[in-house]
Amino acid sequence: MARSQVNVRLDGELVEGVEELVRSGRFPTKTEAFSEALRLLLRVHRGKELASMMDDLREGTGGLPSLSGSLAASRREEEEPVE
Repeated sequence: MARSQVNVRLDGELVEGVEELVRSGRFPTKTEAFSEALRLLLRVHRGKELASMMDDLREGTGGLPSLSGSLAASRREEEEPVE
């Protein structure tokens, strides 16, 4: 994937923390540290979007029986002796 340069202004404490991560060997460069931070940020936001979509689906199917409940009932019916 092509790389792009982005200029940002950051709080000094934030930059200091990232520089400490590089000094300690956790990341090879500040660029790698910031890239990882942004990947995590995007993952969190995508997870929130997915959770919201799932909540919307649950609300839309609230009046329907649960799938797990239906499967359990079906299993019980299968296990009942035939008379």
